[in-house]
Amino acid sequence: MLEWMVNTKGIEPHVPVKDQSERDDGTYSRSDFLWDEAADEYRCPEGQPLKRNWRPFKTPRIHITKAGQIRYRSSQKHCTSCPMKPQCCPNTPIRKIPRSIYEPARDVARAIGNTDTYKQSRRERKKVEMLFAHLKRILKLDKLRLRGFSGAQDEFLLAATAQNLRRMTMWLTPIAPDMQAIPA
Repeated sequence: MLEWMVNTKGIEPHVPVKDQSERDDGTYSRSDFLWDEAADEYRCPEGQPLKRNWRPFKTPRIHITKAGQIRYRSSQKHCTSCPMKPQCCPNTPIRKIPRSIYEPARDVARAIGNTDTYKQSRRERKKVEMLFAHLKRILKLDKLRLRGFSGAQDEFLLAATAQNLRRMTMWLTPIAPDMQAIPA
């Protein structure tokens, strides 16, 4: 979706990027490795490369998994002699780092996520999404009951009108400071 928004449509994605690459067990995360775009490889903190393939194949391979990721692997020769192995890959013989084929678009979204305009758009989006949540939960607009595009449009218009009338009554009804709760 981010790839389509950024490259095809030219839309700035003001959405959070789900990033599960950070580790909390004391070992190195993906952010500790340097990405080298020109060489198409990662560099570990010790400076050793992690490549997508270590030997040439007769039939060229793309190394893309079904999940749309490319696995970058270190050399076992480098990992076994590395003094940082307990912090890098203590339970495996080599380090593997998956990289999404859509990572450039994800980088654009991460960069936008650090701006003030992103924070403002998230605040405004939250207000709108709360109204839709209210429509779904309070006014029971979880599914449309009328058929066709015009039926759906009419039903949504009626629900939005009812929601706006409810909100208007709260804004326009004066609240007296000395009103006490009347028991039922």
